[in-house]
Amino acid sequence: MANIVDAFNDSLTENMAYVKIAVYAIPVYIIANMFVIGKTDALPLIAPIAILMFLALLTQGINNVRMNRREILSFKPLQLVKVLLKAIIVLAPQILIFGAIGYNLTTKVTIPIDLPQVPLIYSILVWSIIFSIVLTSYLSFAKYLKIKEGFNYKVIFEACIDVLISFLFFIPQLALANVILVGPVAYVFSVFNPNFMNHWGFVAYCSMAFVVNISILANYLAQASYEQIKGNNEEYDENVQINVIDDAATRMNGQ
Repeated sequence: MANIVDAFNDSLTENMAYVKIAVYAIPVYIIANMFVIGKTDALPLIAPIAILMFLALLTQGINNVRMNRREILSFKPLQLVKVLLKAIIVLAPQILIFGAIGYNLTTKVTIPIDLPQVPLIYSILVWSIIFSIVLTSYLSFAKYLKIKEGFNYKVIFEACIDVLISFLFFIPQLALANVILVGPVAYVFSVFNPNFMNHWGFVAYCSMAFVVNISILANYLAQASYEQIKGNNEEYDENVQINVIDDAATRMNGQ
């Protein structure tokens, strides 16, 4: 089963982890600081750019873990642009199509049960299934960055519920990880500054924690895709064997 403990450890021990975290935290800090000081005029321009950048990082990170590479977050701009374009090709039409299906199912279909909770439960079920299909499609694409895999609906429909369950288990685990990551720092700041939420140092730390979350998410989703989405995992297994041999050779050379 996908393990958030491994994902957390890997996010802090990959190659140049702290440099990457610091660099990618800059746009997060800029956006967060705009909220703190109340200057939000530029957010409609900056926020979409940041979202696309982190989508590219997440997608490449999933692929890096799936291929057993020694990095999660990538420092290769051209590679990230290419990955982003592929991700948009996969996600954009499916979000539009399945979003329209979900909207019609929740607004034009009437449930013949006269209980106040039923429409809400029905909407939650519909949107959960829609989300699971889109997420599974994304993960199916991200594992090898092959666009056609993002539209392999036979595999997607078979795996989507398992992927959704795995993701739902991930949410409380990530919340606990963030309590461990941010909680002690928040306590220290609160001791010296009751209004610590607006302190630039705390905002900067939370920005870096956000980047760590992206790395954790990429690692966890890569594990979940390997376990839940049926398909050819031979390419992954071959890379595992190659990297194990490379690691052994490196240790022997070091000795």
